[in-house]
Amino acid sequence: MTTVYDVPADHLIRSVAEELKKRQEIKPPAWAAFAKTGVHKEMPPEDPDWWFTRAAAVLRRVYVDGPLGVERMRSFYGGSKNRGSKPNAFRKGSGSILRKALQQLEAAGLIIHDKTGRKVSPAGMSFLDNMAKEVLAHPPAPVPKRVKPVAEEPKKAEAGKKGKGQKAAKSDDAKGEKKPAAKKGEGKKAEKAEGHKEKSEGKKPKSNYQVTFPWETMS
Repeated sequence: MTTVYDVPADHLIRSVAEELKKRQEIKPPAWAAFAKTGVHKEMPPEDPDWWFTRAAAVLRRVYVDGPLGVERMRSFYGGSKNRGSKPNAFRKGSGSILRKALQQLEAAGLIIHDKTGRKVSPAGMSFLDNMAKEVLAHPPAPVPKRVKPVAEEPKKAEAGKKGKGQKAAKSDDAKGEKKPAAKKGEGKKAEKAEGHKEKSEGKKPKSNYQVTFPWETMS
């Protein structure tokens, strides 16, 4: 015989939550849309059907660990609270949510309440075992993982590409306009070479300066 212990908890809870939606006794209260599940949480749940998921999880928990009470259930649904610069500390979950969910499950006939606490009823045990058998035969599809979208900045990227293109064009134009500069000392070397040639041929080397002697000016 298939029981709750034979199937994964997440698969069973999802299937039970879908069945609890069809029951009139299980309804989220008016404050469920903006209530946190504990003081350790920063925001309310994002799932609009989180109340049915929590009710299904509570029913399975009572099946596995019952009989138990609200205070013990708070420990199961607690968590670590971020206290800023101080070390994190454990805080229990919301007792109001658990108490209301247990009351609704009790009104639906799935849980009974006695002196020892709350425990699953024969109808609730049969309901969960039948759901476990169905889940084992037809497991639900896996929940897709949430991927954070990466924000791209196409405008900045395009502007950067345009700027690079303009800079490259300007550099090419500048290169085309520049004339090849003569190396330093090339003109002096050429003049020296011409002077040596003229000396070897017996000619006086050309000079930019004209030297006159005094006897040349006398008449």
